Amino acid sequence: MAISIMDEQSGRAGRDHRERVRQAFTAPGEFTTSPLYRSLSATVAGNEALIDLAASGRPGQYPTFLFFGAVHHLLLTGVQDPLGAFFPSVVGPGGEVRAAEDAGPALVAFCGRYEAELRTVIAGRLVQTNQVQRSLGLRFGLAAIASELGDRPVHLIEVGASAGLNLRFDRYGYRLGGRSFGDAGSPVQLEAELLGEGVLPDLDVLPALASVRGVDLNPVDVRDAEDRAWLKALVWPENHDQRLLLSAALDLVAADPPQILGGDAIDVLPALAASLPAGEPRVVFHSATRMHVPADRLAAFDAAIAGLGESGPLWRLSVEDAPNPDPRPDPSRGGASLHLRAPDGTTRDLAVVEGHLRWLETLPGS
Repeated sequence: MAISIMDEQSGRAGRDHRERVRQAFTAPGEFTTSPLYRSLSATVAGNEALIDLAASGRPGQYPTFLFFGAVHHLLLTGVQDPLGAFFPSVVGPGGEVRAAEDAGPALVAFCGRYEAELRTVIAGRLVQTNQVQRSLGLRFGLAAIASELGDRPVHLIEVGASAGLNLRFDRYGYRLGGRSFGDAGSPVQLEAELLGEGVLPDLDVLPALASVRGVDLNPVDVRDAEDRAWLKALVWPENHDQRLLLSAALDLVAADPPQILGGDAIDVLPALAASLPAGEPRVVFHSATRMHVPADRLAAFDAAIAGLGESGPLWRLSVEDAPNPDPRPDPSRGGASLHLRAPDGTTRDLAVVEGHLRWLETLPGS
């Protein structure tokens, strides 16, 4: 009887997981700049074999990103298939791309032909999107707290660092609101639309860095061709400019990669916290990372980050959720909060940003 009960519970958990995966494809609000993935999501949601395939990733991985990343990866790394004609990244700039709304049958056929290869990628890879544009959020946050730090250098830690591209934010150039910041000669130039009535901090007034380290469940090696190919596959097929930026950033960072500690942040951060000199300030940054933490691990994840502040003042800077409440006069644009938690426990929204930092909206009174 015990085995029967356990089997029943396991079966129920499996069904619940499949329904969560189906829901992710039923309402894929994240694909704001990918008509192809929005269209293909409906195909996946209505196809049991594709749901089964998409549900085969590791716990905590966002199924839409992982599934489409695996499909894209095969197409970008040599698989010749009619499905490629619907992918702007495969066709190339200026080429004739077939209509996104007609791609569903080609996806079903592709997944039937390459099910084994797709399962290998989905089971073995993690969603480790390294949107170099998010470095703008990190730089904005550091500029916003520069006056609070005075002349004290900070220890910078990124949780969910992937290849560590954001940790080299100080080697990029930035254009925002008609102003230029950072390294004007860098091969990586990041530009975003500036919105809002708030004050833009001087993005060239930053705290000095005492140390820079990342933490990632499975660090991406910027010098490894397969790892680089996976990062490129996670870029949505329509986003040519983003793919070019990623390539430039990978080349730049490969010349001097930051230290990335491998392992679950819950396990790694206590030892990292113990290694930091007592009393010295530290800033932890994470963007679109917490969403991949399994629900039953979220409390431990937050506690591990908070533990970084036990021996010194901690600023926690994140781009994860929509602001709540939204402080803008008109919140119709949507967006995520560039959120700061100060050492005294107070929190504030520094700005509202598009998830990939294509725009940044300053806030009244900020």
